Amino acid sequence: MIYHTDYFPSRTVSSNGKTYRYFGGTAYLGLATLPEFRNILINNIQQYGTGYAASRKANVRLTIYEKAETAMADLVGSEAALSVSSGFLAGQLVLRSFPEASCTFFHAPNTHPALTHPRGKQYASYDKLVEDVRNFAARHPDKTPVVLCDSVTPEQNLYEHNWYEELPADRTVFIADDSHGLGIMGAEGAGIHKKLRGIPFRELLVCGSMSKGFGIQAGAVFASDAMIRRLWKHDIFAGASPASPAMLATFEQALHLYDRQRDRLSNNLSAFDKGISYINVFNRIKGHPAYGYNDESLTRYLLDKGFITTSFPYPDAQSPPVQRIVISAYHTGDDIADLCDTLRNY
Repeated sequence: MIYHTDYFPSRTVSSNGKTYRYFGGTAYLGLATLPEFRNILINNIQQYGTGYAASRKANVRLTIYEKAETAMADLVGSEAALSVSSGFLAGQLVLRSFPEASCTFFHAPNTHPALTHPRGKQYASYDKLVEDVRNFAARHPDKTPVVLCDSVTPEQNLYEHNWYEELPADRTVFIADDSHGLGIMGAEGAGIHKKLRGIPFRELLVCGSMSKGFGIQAGAVFASDAMIRRLWKHDIFAGASPASPAMLATFEQALHLYDRQRDRLSNNLSAFDKGISYINVFNRIKGHPAYGYNDESLTRYLLDKGFITTSFPYPDAQSPPVQRIVISAYHTGDDIADLCDTLRNY
């Protein structure tokens, strides 16, 4: 069912004259409606405008880009970072930087469309993926296997599983989309990079959206200095409009709010976990605010009780519905308690 609304949903959403408690979406830290965060963004719009209609390679350059990218790299733990206008563009820029003539692409199960190469092989099994990459590397010393994956998927995830350790690291380019980990997972919201950098991959790149965990409309790539310089020179990067400088300035100035909101999210997750400790219908990653489930009747039951959760076919209309309860930093203690009480009566 589709719900139309005229306002960005926070802990509630109004649609068709009725107000619901909202436990969906991906605004994990509740930043889009946080007054302090909005004020920082508004002030930066006053300085930088609403957008930047120019190439990053133009002869007039805003220093905030390099300043914010340094802050991004420091937080994530990479040598360097590069910002773009969206997480999807970040993935496509990374893909286009590896030529088909010398590279072969291997997609882990449930890899996001942002990292899908048209000539890449799709896998349903991680074991089979690892086996094929190892065999490919042994048989084709002149080619580079490029392994593409999401850090967070329903079946496995890079935060709890280490399947990638079986890859021939010195031969492999490893690229992870960390859109659902950046800002909320790892120490200080650093995401997956600090864990992956311990593997001596030929090249490691982490990319993703900055909107879900950091609340800014932008994408980013985290990699070695040499790789970021290579991406900077790519014609896609030169030809695409950059992320809004006001957004990047807001990221750089809101680090203290990210810390505070992560603490609030952590408290909400602890309360929710305690309240549903006896319920076994959810699939989730420890510490992640999305609680997946398969029972469509639960979605209907919660709706009848005044709760909207995530429920829609993804990535296309023929796909099975993605169904999740999503906890955010903007939820109150009463929101969590009421949801737990409702689930107890299901």
